[in-house]
Amino acid sequence: MLISPVLAEDWSMFKKDASHSGFTTDAVSPPLTLKWTSNLGSDSDSSPVVVDGVLYIGSNYGVHALDAGSGRELWTYRTNGFVKSVPSVAGGVLYIGADDRRFYAIDAKNGSLIWVYENATDGYLSSAAVVGNRAYVGSKDGTFYALDVQTGEPVWTSLTGRNIESSPAVQEGIVYFGNDNGLITALDAGNGNEKWRYDTGIGMIKSSPLVTNGLVVTGSTDSSIYALAVNNSVLKWEYSTGGNVESSPSVVDSIVYAGSNDGNLYAIDSTTGKLRWKYNAGNFIDSSPAISNDIVYFGSGSNLIYALDANSGRLLWRNSTGQNEKDYITSPAVSGNTLYAVTHSGVVYAYSSSAQVTSTPAATSAVVSPTVKETAAVPVITPSPTVTVTPTATVIPPTGTPKASGFEYTALILLVTVLIRKRLS
Repeated sequence: MLISPVLAEDWSMFKKDASHSGFTTDAVSPPLTLKWTSNLGSDSDSSPVVVDGVLYIGSNYGVHALDAGSGRELWTYRTNGFVKSVPSVAGGVLYIGADDRRFYAIDAKNGSLIWVYENATDGYLSSAAVVGNRAYVGSKDGTFYALDVQTGEPVWTSLTGRNIESSPAVQEGIVYFGNDNGLITALDAGNGNEKWRYDTGIGMIKSSPLVTNGLVVTGSTDSSIYALAVNNSVLKWEYSTGGNVESSPSVVDSIVYAGSNDGNLYAIDSTTGKLRWKYNAGNFIDSSPAISNDIVYFGSGSNLIYALDANSGRLLWRNSTGQNEKDYITSPAVSGNTLYAVTHSGVVYAYSSSAQVTSTPAATSAVVSPTVKETAAVPVITPSPTVTVTPTATVIPPTGTPKASGFEYTALILLVTVLIRKRLS
């Protein structure tokens, strides 16, 4: 029997939904406690999704299904190549592409194969968005595919000429994605006709677009975050960071959150493109944020998971996921009262709220917004000394100044000696 949170909202594809909001109304609030861990036995570059109390994840073995309540393995499906993309689950079917040039439709309940599309000339890094009766996905062969979810046959294809690692977002009949040629493209979801394209220049678009409030927002390896008008690709704003932006942006309350390889998590006003705050994690951030209850969850290359106040950037909680090179997480997911994350070494973590959920209060101090192009010093949020660390995970304990050995005993001897001399005199 599966153990699932009551009224848990599904996180059914990369960044939760087809617009890639990365936001859920399910509430998980720090401090968090470790509920369970499970070792896949294989490396993973995939991120977890959770549907109907089951967690699905890809690895260099294939696809795994775990009970979301306990971590118990339910089934596995062996592929012929590394599954680096994120599953998309809809209508009881799991859709995913692998490095073996195949795109799979698998029964989500028992792991049996329904169909496989084998005509791509290279593998898949892009994670599919399933909307209606179509699965939209890009391939390393430079082709973007719209596959019929019943048959696996292409309804239409679009050639871009370069690797598509960016995962598509779909909203109001338009599909948005980027490629390694620096192009952000919008296609008609029904027939594949191009609506527009925007050339960012020399960078590659590995980040996956977010569609929000009439904007398409995505990052580039040229260190910038771009916001384009959905209807005509007009550049509304561009925010420059200090490193590649491979993290895919998330949004809540018109604030966009995205990580950079410069080690910062940025909160940017989606209307103006101005910085609200940034948090320095001290190592690269290619993890895409998950937002729950005004809290932003993400990972860094320091093998840490963070929880920040979405309004102020204040650190609320962090936790270590190991000490080895591959022990940093991909992109987390939230369902019910649980935060799920997987490391590149293949260890799955499930954290739950340890106290009654309360809303995170909004910041009371005024926020100073610098110019969009970061040319001046801006406030950097530093870790709070009152951070809660989950005690069940491996953490480096704080160092302190040790007391001199035997100090108290020596002092007592001296005091007794003085008293004896006084009595004798």
